[in-house]
Amino acid sequence: EIVLGIDMGGTNVRGGLVSNNNLSASISHRINAKGSVDEVLQQLFYLTDKLITRSVKAIGIGVPGLVDAKKGIVFDAINVPSWKEVPLQQWMKERYAIPVFINNDANCFALGEYYFGKGKDHQSMIGLTIGTGLGTGIIINKKLYSGKNCGAGEFGMADYLDKYFEYYASGQFFNN
Repeated sequence: EIVLGIDMGGTNVRGGLVSNNNLSASISHRINAKGSVDEVLQQLFYLTDKLITRSVKAIGIGVPGLVDAKKGIVFDAINVPSWKEVPLQQWMKERYAIPVFINNDANCFALGEYYFGKGKDHQSMIGLTIGTGLGTGIIINKKLYSGKNCGAGEFGMADYLDKYFEYYASGQFFNN
């Protein structure tokens, strides 16, 4: 079976097709993170349309910020200001008619490393993501610890000096 994985960041959106634990195709393009909900959604659809085939059985999307993973609702995507309460799972299911799973991007990264990367021989681990933003996925005793709305590892928005920690410890600092 083929799965489409999407990483929606604050600068780029990336997607890849995975089959038998192998990446078979991938693309990336910049997004207008300051765009409207619909504009950013259309950019996500554009990427998905380029990769999806009839063989794709499910879509998984990692987004930067808080997520109700059960309902597939994105709350306050940190570096995409217009995304305050977006029913992304519903919209993707309506368009593509296959199962869609949404989670915090750092949680997705940590799970990937736990199952396929450096964390696969460990019961507990932390995966740190540094890009436009800063996030952490936490695995404890072989289970993802995501906290309320997948926010357990989202310490980047903690106050620090005159801004917040993420500003000084991610790509934002170097781009300003």
